[in-house]
Amino acid sequence: MRASELEGKEVININTGDRLGVIRKSELVVNTATGFVEALILVKIGVGGREKEIMTIPWQKIKKISDELIIVENVKS
Repeated sequence: MRASELEGKEVININTGDRLGVIRKSELVVNTATGFVEALILVKIGVGGREKEIMTIPWQKIKKISDELIIVENVKS
């Protein structure tokens, strides 16, 4: 899967059912020594298109990536 394929997916906390946001302007944190993805940085966009909040989701907390959703566990919104 390419990082660009994550765009448009909705991020849901499986423990609370909270909608954490939709991936639009987000990035992956990659360990350059190992090549492994360490985290997903989710940027919430507020009114007027301004960045409202930045949330770092450790890759170990991501439980499932489907066509439309990313399911995460124990992440505070």
